[in-house]
Amino acid sequence: MSELYFDIGYNFLKKEGEELCGDSFVFIRHPHQVILVLSDGLGSGVKANILSTLTTKIISVMLEKGASVHEVTETLADTLPFCKIRKLAYSTFSIAQCLPTGEIYLTECDNPPTIFISEGKVHPIEYHTQEMGGKMVKQSSLHLTQGDMLVLMSDGEVHAGIGGVWNLGWSWERIAAYLELRSALPFSAQQLADDLITVAYKLYQKNPGDDATVGVLKVREKRVVTLLIGAPLEREDDAKVVNTLIHARGKKIVCGGTTGNLVARELHQEIEVDMKTATADIPPLGTIEGVDLVTEGTLTLMKTWELLKDPSCINELSYRRDGASRLALELSSADVIEIMLGRTINPAHQNPNLPVNLGLKSKFVEDITALLKGRGKEVTITCC
Repeated sequence: MSELYFDIGYNFLKKEGEELCGDSFVFIRHPHQVILVLSDGLGSGVKANILSTLTTKIISVMLEKGASVHEVTETLADTLPFCKIRKLAYSTFSIAQCLPTGEIYLTECDNPPTIFISEGKVHPIEYHTQEMGGKMVKQSSLHLTQGDMLVLMSDGEVHAGIGGVWNLGWSWERIAAYLELRSALPFSAQQLADDLITVAYKLYQKNPGDDATVGVLKVREKRVVTLLIGAPLEREDDAKVVNTLIHARGKKIVCGGTTGNLVARELHQEIEVDMKTATADIPPLGTIEGVDLVTEGTLTLMKTWELLKDPSCINELSYRRDGASRLALELSSADVIEIMLGRTINPAHQNPNLPVNLGLKSKFVEDITALLKGRGKEVTITCC
């Protein structure tokens, strides 16, 4: 059975004229659970931002440490103020606790209901309500499978367009119907979150009257990529390393001319080079049966790192054929990256007349790894 992965994306609008968004959204990944928390601070601006940030921090840290939702809610009641005039808590919250099996536990207080989409249709969520820490809290449990989606939002998203494009705002029902249509398209969670916020911005006529935040969770198969970068230190390990690569899960990628020749030799093949994929600064791609991508080594890694540093260019990579763009796209799309790093030093790179960057293969691998981990990806390096 395929391993489930929780793809998460979020975006926000801040109220016009404010420096900070009064909403907060955080998510935490652990092997045993993924936690999403969205909070809307009362009002807007700095004060609302402080209250919502404090709310998400308390909830996420306590749940991460194993506290119950009841304990979390009581802590919030004891920690955060209550508006006696408006009879409102100073911040709302929505929580989704996601287990690797697909079991989801929802907890909501004063936020719009979570939208649940399965098989392209919105399904009602059955809640039970109880008082916790002086708050009326709704709870529910769901079982999600591949292709299912949850959308958490603050009321600024629901109210987008109120008094303008739509007298009563975009509304939960219209958002749900819109998501049914969008769910049929191959959007990532981040693309859907961006899309929902873009529509809200237009409905506010580019002048948001409230903070709006959206968090999207999509369930899909985990994407795994295994890279072999460089040849093993010992020649007698070549066959074992290539065998490990070929039988690894997910996509297989080979980086390095010498490494590509090594893999082709062990598989009793010849590398076919596609000169049409070469550019002025990036060598061409190769082809080896059983390997999804074969690139040159250090120059390609250096350019890949440069591309990955700029997230805004990621959507353009699918239209490019060069090795660095292809490698950056695969790494950006993967959830788990397993790197086998060969320790052999290419003699050609010891030439003092060559650029100093050519001797920095391991450094580029380290930099790429740090960047990918910073974006929530699981990255492991095994030296060979």
